[in-house]
Amino acid sequence: MGTDADLIVLGGGCAGLSLAERLAESPERRHRTLVIEARSAYVTDRTWCFWRTAPHRHDAVIEKTWTRLQLRSAGRSVLVDCSAAPYQMLESGAFYERAESLIHRSASVDLQLGTRIIAEPERCGDRWFVQTTRGTVSGRRIVDTRPAAVPREGEAALWQSFLGHEVVCDGNHFDDSVATLMDFGGCLDDGVLFHYVLPITRNRALIETTVFGPRPLSAARLARHQEAAVDKFCRGVPRTIMRVEHGILPMGLKTVPPSPGEGYVRAGVMNGGARPSTGYAFQRIQRWAHDSANDVRSGRTVSGHAADPLIRREMDQLFLRVVRNHPERAAGLFLNIFGMKDPVRIIRFLTDTGSLTDCVAVIAALPTGQFLREIWSGMWAPSQNRLELV
Repeated sequence: MGTDADLIVLGGGCAGLSLAERLAESPERRHRTLVIEARSAYVTDRTWCFWRTAPHRHDAVIEKTWTRLQLRSAGRSVLVDCSAAPYQMLESGAFYERAESLIHRSASVDLQLGTRIIAEPERCGDRWFVQTTRGTVSGRRIVDTRPAAVPREGEAALWQSFLGHEVVCDGNHFDDSVATLMDFGGCLDDGVLFHYVLPITRNRALIETTVFGPRPLSAARLARHQEAAVDKFCRGVPRTIMRVEHGILPMGLKTVPPSPGEGYVRAGVMNGGARPSTGYAFQRIQRWAHDSANDVRSGRTVSGHAADPLIRREMDQLFLRVVRNHPERAAGLFLNIFGMKDPVRIIRFLTDTGSLTDCVAVIAALPTGQFLREIWSGMWAPSQNRLELV
């Protein structure tokens, strides 16, 4: 038997649930929303981090907040006072639980867990039809938050691949007042490797190995580096691994798959939701979900992620090109940026709230000669080798 809805959301991950929970808060019942998710149950499978530049809807479920960050390389370290925009950690389990609770209380939003899509949506008349393992559903509009495909080399300017372990050590070996944003461990053949340490308590931390490189890397490819990192930051003492997380984030998608038709939009990390220069996506997805929920309530067309302003796109594109072509210089670039006199400027820039003067300050903190050479070489590069980031 078919099921009708006004809006069908394909995928109940960060983007799908962020939109659904906002619609669930609406007292109106005239817009029925159906969220289809393949997982049969949610578990804590990832961590989202961001700078708190303003009060937000997830304040109550934040796991940890830091007012100091550090970045380190072989011969240099930078300690950043971010008390004006603290760095926050949100575990996905708390996010999922909150969203499920809101949706469960809603009369207009349904979440179908354990449901797989067995054929791509087809349009007939003014409705979309989706075949699932629970039957066929139809809706006037679709928001597709699923990754379009498995990440492949060449589809993004760079890929951010990471493998992390949440560990509990025997003894208090972490300073939980400081988060290590980047501890550079050198370069791979064509990528930048660093470690990311989020101490939650003095004996509990999330330790991750991250690579910025042209190819997406599996957990197996990162395992050796991650094992060494866990041993290093736990100082060799016995520890218990509580959970593991692995992910691959795009840094500058070259294209987003087009919509297959009217009333169908794509959203989420792999559909333009991540910031090209960092891979950060959570706050951008929250802004998109807020605007999209308002569009649904007002009967307007829902849109995908908006393109960044021109100056931000150009800066991200140039920065990614330098890191891709000169990975050995990445550590110095990041330490220069975060080591500038007013680090809140780079935080605003990275969180899409920066002003023109913030952009100028970020540019001034970078090695002018290197970037001018990259601009010059880019001007003469074949058009197919230029990065068109979305």
